[in-house]
Amino acid sequence: MWTYVSEQTYVFLVTLYGGIIIGFIYDLYRIFRLIFSPKKIATMVEDFIFWILISIIATLVLVFGNEGQIRFYTIGGFFVGALSYNLLLSKIIITFIVRTLVKVKKIIIKIIINPIKKLFHMGKIPLRKIQKITKPHMRKLKRIKKIPNRVIKDTRKYLKYIKDKK
Repeated sequence: MWTYVSEQTYVFLVTLYGGIIIGFIYDLYRIFRLIFSPKKIATMVEDFIFWILISIIATLVLVFGNEGQIRFYTIGGFFVGALSYNLLLSKIIITFIVRTLVKVKKIIIKIIINPIKKLFHMGKIPLRKIQKITKPHMRKLKRIKKIPNRVIKDTRKYLKYIKDKK
């Protein structure tokens, strides 16, 4: 009888551990959905993949824990494990993962974006010199550019004036 109770305790603890793993995977799924904000069809596919993964984990825990036998205490172990993870560890784990992702994002930005910014900055120096040289001439070019519109406008004005005089 004693080995039977110890065996049941072992199976309960294994399913409790399985429930903690399921809770952790659910947190990863929540973070993934928060980051990517999928549409309706993508959400359905992700839900399907999530439930397949959870089913595989639960089956593996049951097969390796007690040869695949489903008992009330095994189901209770999964629920208690997932619930205890959700109440005790979920916020800590989510905070840690999000902070880690933010740090990774900053590192990626430093590695990829900063060299590109430096290249653009290096390109600005010759442009500034060119602008300094051409700035006095730009005003004249702008005035010259306005001449055709001004001529058309003045011509219409004078044509209207002449037409009204007749």
